[in-house]
Amino acid sequence: MKVKVVSKDDRSVKLDISETTPVFANSLRRVIMQKIPVLAIETVDFIDNTSALYDEVIAHRLGLIPISVDMKKYVTKDACKCKGKGCSSCQVKFVLSKKGPCVVYAKDMKSTDPGVKPFDGDVVIIKLLKGQAIDFEATAQVGTAEDHTKWQSAIVGYNYYPILKVDKKRIAEAKKCIAACPRKLITKDFKIKDPYMCHLCGSCSAACPDGVVTIDGDPSRIVFTLESVCGLRPEDIIRSSLGFLKSRIGELEEAFIKTAK
Repeated sequence: MKVKVVSKDDRSVKLDISETTPVFANSLRRVIMQKIPVLAIETVDFIDNTSALYDEVIAHRLGLIPISVDMKKYVTKDACKCKGKGCSSCQVKFVLSKKGPCVVYAKDMKSTDPGVKPFDGDVVIIKLLKGQAIDFEATAQVGTAEDHTKWQSAIVGYNYYPILKVDKKRIAEAKKCIAACPRKLITKDFKIKDPYMCHLCGSCSAACPDGVVTIDGDPSRIVFTLESVCGLRPEDIIRSSLGFLKSRIGELEEAFIKTAK
């Protein structure tokens, strides 16, 4: 297997994975979507709320705010030594108290752990008018998307690397179909100038019937795209997912050896 980083920033990464299979790509996708531990606000205790929104609506908004955290410092309540009672190893408290008129942002929340904070402090929680106020204490804990979407680590998908084929005996006909590509990716010499932008829509082959131009995907070469929707960096999410897959394979191997004996 070979891996090439096509593009990368603080929130997303695109990989070119060759000499692989769709089975591996889909396994990685499913782990990233469901199995990666993430910190998110689970409960909110309101001391005061005279805003225009109900407590439940604000609590829902808070649960969806991505939180930056070093996941090595935290575990799920089930795995914690406190046995689910709640401690500094399995949960973090946020407090906020504001009076209007003002706009309340995610950065206004103060955490019991200075290293834990909203990934984007400019996320708007609510707008308070004159005379309105909000005061709450929120508890964030570790979970996975198997339990709730707010613990989903990333949006992830993949597609096959495109392969363009042209009937060399019918070049004149094929040239008429270059313009059919909605993203203008096919050059005059019938090459895809940016294959990572090709979604295999088939517009080029549809415009040139009878096999003059065909576009297919290579299942052994996967274009894998990940966008973090939590406070974790894309590379941390991928490392965590690979570690999860490795542990499961190890468990399968161990179980198989015991059965074989």
